Amino acid sequence: MAGGADESGDDMVVGRTNESEERTLLVATNGDNAPGGYAEDFVLNVSTKGDKVLVSTPHGVDGIHAKGTVAFPTGGAIGTIPAGNGLVAQGRNGAVGYVHEAARDKPLEASVGAGLLGVGGTTNAGVFGSGQNGVVGYEQATARDTAFEASQKAGVLGRGETGVSGDGANGPGVFGRGVPGVHGISGTGPGLLGDGQTGVVATGQDGPGVIASSPREQGAVLESRQMAQLLLVPLRMENPLALPRSTAGELLATVWPDREQRGVEITSLWFCTVGGTPAQANWVKLA
Repeated sequence: MAGGADESGDDMVVGRTNESEERTLLVATNGDNAPGGYAEDFVLNVSTKGDKVLVSTPHGVDGIHAKGTVAFPTGGAIGTIPAGNGLVAQGRNGAVGYVHEAARDKPLEASVGAGLLGVGGTTNAGVFGSGQNGVVGYEQATARDTAFEASQKAGVLGRGETGVSGDGANGPGVFGRGVPGVHGISGTGPGLLGDGQTGVVATGQDGPGVIASSPREQGAVLESRQMAQLLLVPLRMENPLALPRSTAGELLATVWPDREQRGVEITSLWFCTVGGTPAQANWVKLA
């Protein structure tokens, strides 16, 4: 069997390694045999027969492998030649990928218009990224900041007027799990801003629901236009001595049936001046 091409101008041979000193272009045209226009929706199709092929080692067979050059010094006036890309694609969507079980959805492709469109399945990710930063995204008018990228280690890193935006259809717009689950830092504004029917909802598992501190100002500022600035949901107990342990500085609301008026419950407000066990603690009733 003939070998593959070994220089420009030779015929390419399937099943062989083909070499060329120049680039190879494959250009689709209408031609004389297609008076009504190009008949297909692709220029080159690479696949396996029946989507299956036996292999000598236990691995799947990929449709296309593309590898760009690595960066290397030339030792001349050109200096170091930078690395090249494995694949460059340009179109309505630059590249479109589907997992095997997902059927192709042309209306979806037409409606997206993205550099990369990934469609996953019920147990597969649409787009998966792994690295110092798994996925890096910039808003179009925002200049790239490589120092910022190098300083982070994130699954998703976003930079722009809004760094990362999430809109949950039936759940959280953004979900974070870690220590802490969500960390917000701002030099001139809020570290965390919540806007909604309830601005922020926090639930502690083995610790406080909310911890707020400031080195120069108040730990918390509460403002309301038509209601009280703070609501303490009372604990059902006659007095704070029912607590297993207290901490000095705690403020507590309790509710208990009034001793003199049957059917009436009274809410009281207490302040802890000495913490400890019920035998050690001291609470002052404020109201």
